[in-house]
Amino acid sequence: MGNCLKCFQSSAEQSLPTSSSPNASQSNACQTTSLANCYESVGPNPNANERCAIYNDRPRETDELLSSRTPLKPVKANNCDTKRNSFKSLGLLNGSAPTMSDIITTAVKESMEVSHQNLIKLFDVYKDPDDEDMILTDGIERLCNDLNYQPDEFAILVLAWCLDASQMCRFTKTEFIDGLHKMRADTIANIRLRLEQTIEMLKADSEMFKQLYRFTFRFGLEPDQRVLSLEMAIDLWKLVFTVQSPDLFSNWINFLEKHPNIRRIPKDTWNMYLNFTEQCDINNYDDTEAWPSLFDDFVEYEKNLALELSGIHDDDNNNDDLLQSHVKAGDLDHVS
Repeated sequence: MGNCLKCFQSSAEQSLPTSSSPNASQSNACQTTSLANCYESVGPNPNANERCAIYNDRPRETDELLSSRTPLKPVKANNCDTKRNSFKSLGLLNGSAPTMSDIITTAVKESMEVSHQNLIKLFDVYKDPDDEDMILTDGIERLCNDLNYQPDEFAILVLAWCLDASQMCRFTKTEFIDGLHKMRADTIANIRLRLEQTIEMLKADSEMFKQLYRFTFRFGLEPDQRVLSLEMAIDLWKLVFTVQSPDLFSNWINFLEKHPNIRRIPKDTWNMYLNFTEQCDINNYDDTEAWPSLFDDFVEYEKNLALELSGIHDDDNNNDDLLQSHVKAGDLDHVS
């Protein structure tokens, strides 16, 4: 299951369109050849007509839904010592909400009726033929196709978070129906609208982003595992920081990829990396603080690299791997 993200990435170009966000004309695409071709691209589907009917039955209230608040403007990447601005008009996004669905339920104030029957029909469109209580890889690909997203896009990670999905590459019936009900979305058009709204909120509120960030670790775990493989951790870091990445993020990924003896990332290291990015002052880094040793190694690696680039080398010409010379006792989770 840990390879699901890779499977999505490898199959996306063959099975999914690469068009940009749908416009008003694309919203009615079930009546056109283009959407029919999209359905055909993932193979014959006996529920295609039903899916088109559900898609076309959506309420045409996009402008009404957006009228109660002005769209958020994307926040540019800040300096290390500057935290993301808080979306104060929401008020509730203070980190106290236990799940994404609770945040969305409170944040979305529109008095929009959600039909439980529509949610059942929508689930039936994508459910697996061999497991009627699950939407699995094929169904998720068709759902992404209808939403006009690639399966490995940031928006689909946000969708999994909104549904509080317990495992990658599957949505249970309960997760799908309950999650969409709390999002107040029972059509494809409204799901996409909610995702767009949520992404804008994530750009503006650091506490809300922290909820998504911590969910991502759990979402990427293989069954019965407590740590991420390095390969999966790198993929998920790149994904979760798609919208805005912290300073030195590319340096961090480069450091990890150049040290194959780092094989796993534990939960504490994953969670504390977000705090680390908010400080990330290489020159004033204090390795006596309670940071994971992997951060110490990264900072030392960056300092040595800067010295090399400036033409200054260590007096003893010691080129030993930093991970072998600077590992704190009792903190070996990231080294096999």
